[in-house]
Amino acid sequence: MPNIKISADYRERQSGIPGLLIEKGVDISIDELPAGDYLINENILVERKTKNDFVLSLINNRLFNQCSKLKRSLKNLLFIIEGNPYKTTHNISYQAVKGALLSISLAWQIPVFFSKDTDDTSEILISAGKQMFQDKIPVLRKSYKPKKPRNQQLYFLQGLPSIGPLLAIRLIEYFRSIDKIMNASYEELMLVEGIGKVKARKIKEFIN
Repeated sequence: MPNIKISADYRERQSGIPGLLIEKGVDISIDELPAGDYLINENILVERKTKNDFVLSLINNRLFNQCSKLKRSLKNLLFIIEGNPYKTTHNISYQAVKGALLSISLAWQIPVFFSKDTDDTSEILISAGKQMFQDKIPVLRKSYKPKKPRNQQLYFLQGLPSIGPLLAIRLIEYFRSIDKIMNASYEELMLVEGIGKVKARKIKEFIN
């Protein structure tokens, strides 16, 4: 494993994730982070929320203030949600949750990633650290801040698993809209050049 160093906010102790990272050989420290919950190699800032935390922060109007703090901190950001935010005990509409997720990805330009549980989250943090050493973070999402609608669409699509600049262009040219891509079937996604069974499965799992 590359020399991945992760700083975890002290409030994350109770989640058990810092302990899982230690068990997996990660060099980890517990700190009081001014923004976010995890800082990977001083370069990637991660905000982690359970599905209930996410919905509560939306209801209490804290969500976008947190997004603002993240954007003022670092360029490379990641938002991880554990569980399905559409399925909670809170009284909130499907459209409100969907709108918030799109706002984080498009308006705030922060990639959103979903995990199954704390162990899955720890694996995502490690994978994000490895990406730095493999130099696979697309240039567009690293430094570009799009203003035109088409460029915003391409930026958004690069937040999907295994989708770089070229596949983002192919997707939007084939389907013509973000909505059609989000609602495309497994088989329809594979009609796009460069998207095979594995990538199509990852994309559908992410969207669902």
